[in-house]
Amino acid sequence: ELRDIARNGKQYIAKIKNDLTRETQIPSLKIGYNKVFGYYIEITNAHKDKVPDHFIRKQTLVNSERYITPELKEVEEKVLSAEDRSKALESDLLEELRVFAAGFTEVVQEAAAAVAKADVVQSFAEVAFRNGYVRPEVTEGDRIEIVKGRHPVVERTLPSGEPFIPNDLMLDNAEAQILLITGPNMAGKSMILRQTGLIVLMAQIGSFVPAERAQIGLVDKIFTRVGASDHLAAGESTFLVEMNEAANILNNATPKSLILLDEVGRGTSTFDGLSIAWALTEYLHNYAPVAAKTLFATHYHELNELESRYDRIRNFHVRVQEYQGKVIFLRKLVEGGTDHSYGIAVADMAGLPAAVIARAKEILANLERHSPDVREPGVGELIEGESGADAGMAGADAGKATAIETTKEPSTSYRHKKADVSSIKTQQPIHPSTQMTLFSGPAVSPSVEILLEKLQASDPDRMTPIDALMLLTELKRLQDS
Repeated sequence: ELRDIARNGKQYIAKIKNDLTRETQIPSLKIGYNKVFGYYIEITNAHKDKVPDHFIRKQTLVNSERYITPELKEVEEKVLSAEDRSKALESDLLEELRVFAAGFTEVVQEAAAAVAKADVVQSFAEVAFRNGYVRPEVTEGDRIEIVKGRHPVVERTLPSGEPFIPNDLMLDNAEAQILLITGPNMAGKSMILRQTGLIVLMAQIGSFVPAERAQIGLVDKIFTRVGASDHLAAGESTFLVEMNEAANILNNATPKSLILLDEVGRGTSTFDGLSIAWALTEYLHNYAPVAAKTLFATHYHELNELESRYDRIRNFHVRVQEYQGKVIFLRKLVEGGTDHSYGIAVADMAGLPAAVIARAKEILANLERHSPDVREPGVGELIEGESGADAGMAGADAGKATAIETTKEPSTSYRHKKADVSSIKTQQPIHPSTQMTLFSGPAVSPSVEILLEKLQASDPDRMTPIDALMLLTELKRLQDS
């Protein structure tokens, strides 16, 4: 009743007005409201003689008089207080129900836990049945072996008819603690890291896993350093965020942990990033308290050198092939390192102008020869007034591209071999000179380096005669030494 009055208060007042109009035979009778009297009945002076005796006069106006009745006051109280009274009544009923239900708390919680467990198990079973998952072998050991593992999300979101390429993977604290995964952009390195982490996590929560077979040694933590993001509100750059996360991993990992690293060091200069990635890998291998199973995806191909230096580091790469100048991603993880990232090919796929692609290929070729000269007249150089298409054709006609995919085994020597891009490129060993490393290049005397640095730091336009004399004296001393 209270809810009905609160929702339909105007209808109640209108009903009373109609009833009073019929009773008094006063067609101009009105019911109004103000904050002083509340609801009142207003009757014009022309009908004063028809006012019933039970009307109580409250106010006299120039052309009318205002009245109230006990019935109108009763309805007014109900209408004005109905909402508050209904809320109070609901609260009392709810409190009464809560106190009653509290006596069954333990039973309700046990029932909820049983329903939740049944819901989880049923969900695991349905997903495993629909998607072809298998029961993993979960052990107390340090070995993670996955045969034909798949990414549980990506395989369900691929376009119709496009198969997911499964991959094998084995991590072992005694033999293959760290896997260095190199390969082109877009080849699937990051997805392999993610699917490995998901498979391990799914196995440890009691789910079947997307693989043909899986042996999962229990891990105490899964650490990830994947993706690139900054934290501008805290004044942290992308690289600082990356280093904070890497520090957290190195300070908290244990030999029972699983670490997934994706291109650590890419947020700074090449040599700084390579040095950090190299030192981080050595630390994870050599420092026993944090010697965790690690997957490290990187474009620093120089890290392949680590396999020949350390017992528990293995090189892997994601295969690709090039056919008629186009990169074909095979998505297959195979043993051995690679020396190419196909960055220019990916840029071409993204739609960069042909002139930019041609010039990039020319500069890359010069850099691979360790030549500081990135300008060869007539080949790919952008000339004022020349269109992007013309420059692209000039760069494309300048020469044949070398075979792109290469692999390197730990004991294999490298030879350089060119091939026409019109045929399918197969994996070809290449000579180390095509890849700048930390271990090649002419040695420079430390004193010469210091001399050059001082010359570069000096500004003749700002030097006083005495400053110039002191600099010459110091340079002479360095030269004599």
